[in-house]
Amino acid sequence: MRSAATLPRPSPSIFLLLVPLLAAYWFVLASLASQWADDPNYAHGFFVLPMAGFLAWRRRGEWLSAPSHPDRRGLILIAAAGAMYLAGILAAELFSMRLSFVLAAAGMLWTLEGHERLRVMRFPLVFLLAMIPIPYLFYYRLTFPLQIESSRLAAGVLSAMGMPLVRAGNVIHLEGYSLEVVSACSGLRSIMTLGTLALFVSDFVRLSPAWRSVYFALVIPIAMAANVARLVLTAGIAALEGPRAAESFLHELSGLVVFVVGLGAVAACGKVLEWIARERN
Repeated sequence: MRSAATLPRPSPSIFLLLVPLLAAYWFVLASLASQWADDPNYAHGFFVLPMAGFLAWRRRGEWLSAPSHPDRRGLILIAAAGAMYLAGILAAELFSMRLSFVLAAAGMLWTLEGHERLRVMRFPLVFLLAMIPIPYLFYYRLTFPLQIESSRLAAGVLSAMGMPLVRAGNVIHLEGYSLEVVSACSGLRSIMTLGTLALFVSDFVRLSPAWRSVYFALVIPIAMAANVARLVLTAGIAALEGPRAAESFLHELSGLVVFVVGLGAVAACGKVLEWIARERN
């Protein structure tokens, strides 16, 4: 095993990767940051870049140990990224341009450092995709069925607790208060944020591809359960303290508490599945 003193130093060419990327994509990245700031559904995007940087830093030993051999085949990815970027400009569509940023980064890394080092950084590059918002066309197609399902589940829990109610679509009518499950409360925001966390945590647990699939699949019921718990808490606050209290800071506080519990559940599930997989082997 090589000692730290004999590990090869990173090629200076890797630092040149950032200059053309930032020059070509500055307004794409600026639009991303603007959407993260303005749209609470994608606020987690601010954390993706530092998290990806940490994932890359964890691989520093593998990176330095891997040979650096510039490879012209990486130009294929750069050309594909350029075509996607141009198509996004012509169609005035940001999603393709944002995807092309990750593809261009991978292509430049392949071209400058070779496929061995690209392989080392494959997962951090894939993780960057979590910072890209899905197109609103697909977002709203997903939110409506989730709104209906969340309201149905919340109504079931409230009914089991003995609270009289009538559900009409995504609206739950209680005594003196109507709880509308709007798109922001559909659960999709929780699914995307908790899914990003699960992807990050997956780098710290030893799971086979099959168990990893189970782990990612668990994100959806965990996120839905957290969302339903928030709706039930909101209804409970309205019943105990009145409708105004349900719309006050207590609503935001309950949502924060439930979300933090959801984050803990996602992180814990990874370790539990790792233990189960180890015991079964």
